[in-house]
Amino acid sequence: MEKVVVIGAGVMGSALAIHLGNNGHNVNLWGTQWDDKALDQMKETKENKILGAKIPDNISFYYHDQMEEAFKDTKLVVIAVISKGIETMSQTIAKYINDNHVVLSITKGIDGDSLDTMSTVITNNMPETSKGKMSIVKLGGGLIAAEIANGVYSEGIFASEDLEAAEYVRDMFKSDKFRGEVSGDIQGVDLCAAFKNSYAIGMGMIEGIEKGKDNPRAALMARGAIEMANIVEAYGGDRETALGMAGVGDYYVTSQGGRNGQFGKLIGEGNTKDEALEIMEHQTVEGLAITPNGYRFLKELEKEGKINMKKDTPFFLEIYNILFNNKDVKEGIENYWKN
Repeated sequence: MEKVVVIGAGVMGSALAIHLGNNGHNVNLWGTQWDDKALDQMKETKENKILGAKIPDNISFYYHDQMEEAFKDTKLVVIAVISKGIETMSQTIAKYINDNHVVLSITKGIDGDSLDTMSTVITNNMPETSKGKMSIVKLGGGLIAAEIANGVYSEGIFASEDLEAAEYVRDMFKSDKFRGEVSGDIQGVDLCAAFKNSYAIGMGMIEGIEKGKDNPRAALMARGAIEMANIVEAYGGDRETALGMAGVGDYYVTSQGGRNGQFGKLIGEGNTKDEALEIMEHQTVEGLAITPNGYRFLKELEKEGKINMKKDTPFFLEIYNILFNNKDVKEGIENYWKN
């Protein structure tokens, strides 16, 4: 059994901590200053009420001023913070990282400043002395936090340039209800994890317009997967990544009633962005941040002659124009079907 530190006590960080704890590993769950109430509640009740899951006895809780203690004697570091915080957090943990650590990233997004993937941001902020020695692994796939925490059948994909590290993490997660694949295409998995949020908004839009009709949903599910494959290939990754767990699997789950899909549905029903967010009580919609960053990312690839957005990503382009160029949602969907 291994000792793990999970950075971020939000829903997914807590779910992975619970799963690893149930697998027999000793887990230090570290929370940011915004996680204090969640940590208090889990310590007091031995349950995560949001996830509806019991806390294993081998999970220990650490607050934001206890990071050094949380890292003691650990080998696996799981980073489970939102994309906006990944730059600062990776810089913060760098002082506690050593050559023997394996870092697992579950953060999804594209950095708004550098336009780098999350794994690249983490890599760039690691200690110079550890670069090329420690390993970074990306977890992708259709994984809902509450289902992981409660032992529902699940499958993920562990990607890294270091396949031995990916296999090591995969084996730590493996259980009777959790299986994992291993891939060397870490950038492809990272891109799918980001872009599927935008495509899930698009799936929500068609749901808001067509109300439960299957033909358009099937068409856009396939189209989103194809476009993600085009994006991954243009960036130098493997098309198959987008057509497997990292792409189709995650895209499907995210489209099934998550916040991105819910937001898209409200847009499809005729609400403005502000009205939709008001109805959703201003919950975080990851696709709203990822879509403009993704657009700039694709523009850079287009300048390099690696992709043609009108030809290779027409669905994404309509999603972007609806959300950020004030294009009418029905006009955007109609335009996609005409071209």
